[in-house]
Amino acid sequence: MSSLNSYLKKRGITDPWKIEPKPVKKFIQAVIIPAYAESEYLPLTLASIDTNNYSELKETLVIIVVNNASDSPKQIRNDNKITLRDLNTIKYRFTLGIVDATSYGLELPIKQAGVGLARKIGIDLALPYLLSTDSIIFCTDSDTIVSKNYIKNVKNYLSSTKAQAAVVGFQHLESNDPNQEEAIRKYEKYLLNTAENIKNAGSPYGYVAMGSTIVCTVQAYCLVGGMPRKKVTEDFYFLQELAKFCGVHTIPDVLVYPSPRPISRVYLGTGYRMKQAQNGFNFESLYYSEVAFQLLSEWINLGSTAFQIKLSQLRRNIFSIHPNLTDYLLKEGIADVWDKLQENTSSEIHLANQFHRWFDGLKTIRFLRHFSKMSST
Repeated sequence: MSSLNSYLKKRGITDPWKIEPKPVKKFIQAVIIPAYAESEYLPLTLASIDTNNYSELKETLVIIVVNNASDSPKQIRNDNKITLRDLNTIKYRFTLGIVDATSYGLELPIKQAGVGLARKIGIDLALPYLLSTDSIIFCTDSDTIVSKNYIKNVKNYLSSTKAQAAVVGFQHLESNDPNQEEAIRKYEKYLLNTAENIKNAGSPYGYVAMGSTIVCTVQAYCLVGGMPRKKVTEDFYFLQELAKFCGVHTIPDVLVYPSPRPISRVYLGTGYRMKQAQNGFNFESLYYSEVAFQLLSEWINLGSTAFQIKLSQLRRNIFSIHPNLTDYLLKEGIADVWDKLQENTSSEIHLANQFHRWFDGLKTIRFLRHFSKMSST
C-alpha cells in the first residue's frame, strides 16, 4: 500500500470534508458521484446502482459529493440542501457515504470549484476504506443511469484482461424531444467515430473521454497523481495520464447511460453541445478530416518506430510524409526532445512508449485540428 500512503501524504485531500456516516469496514470497490444541484436526477442514478447484484453491492461504497462554490447562486445551494435531506432519508442495499461540500465553511474554493475537485474529494476520502491497491474506483455522474451488470461486468473485464484503467461502453438516454434525440445521436456518433479513428491511427489515446465512464484501480489512480482539480476536462487529462501509465481499455459492454439534457455549466461536454444544438449547431463541423487522420497515422507509424534514428534523418522522413509536417512538429518541440528520447530508450518498444508519452492525447487533438483546418482551405 506504499503508493496509496505516498499519494495521500503528498496529494490527497483529507480535510475539511468528511464522509458521513463514517464507514465501519473496508470495501472492494467504490462508486464516486459528484452532485451539483441534482436533487431531481440523483435518486434515479442511485436506484439504478441499487439494481446491481447484492453480492457486489454489499462490498461497494457509494460516495456522493454534494458540492457548490462559495459564490454559487442561491438556487444551487437550495437544491443541494434538498439533496442532503433526501440522502439522509433513503436506504439502499449498498453503503452510502455523503460528503457535504455545500454547507457554510465546506464549499469548494472559488478558483478550483468544479467537477474535477468534487471527484477528487470523493475518491481521496474513499481511498482509506478500500481493501487494496487492486480495489476499483468507479466514476460516474448524478444524471447517469447504470446497468444492473455495471459493477460485475467491469470487475470481470479488468480481472480477465489485467487492465488497470478503462472507459465503459455508453449510450445516452433516449430523449422525448425528437430534435434533442436526433442531436444526441449525432454527437454520440461523432465521439465514437473520432475515438475509433484515433485508435486506428495507432494512438493509445483512442477512447472517448467521458467522466461518467471512467474506472481504474487504486494503484493506477495514486501513481498518476489522482484526479486533476479542474473545472472542466478533468476526465480528458486524468485519462491521458492513465494512458501514459498503464493504457486505457474500452470495455465494449454498454453499461452507462448518460443524460442527453442541454445544460451549459461549462464550455465543453454533452450538455454544452446539446445547448448548442438548440441553436442550430452543425455537428458535422466537429469532425476531423480524412487527410488529418491519414497524416496522423503516417506520423505515428514513423515516430514510434524511429529507434536510433537521428533528428536530421527523422526530419527528412517527416518531410516526405508532408512538407508542412516538419514545421508543425518543430513548433510542437520535437527538436528539443528527440535526442533525449533516443538517449533514454534501450529498445524499440521503450522508444514507442516514450514517443507516446510525448506525443500525447492533447498533442494528438491539436494535430488533428491543425491539419483538418489546413486541408479545408
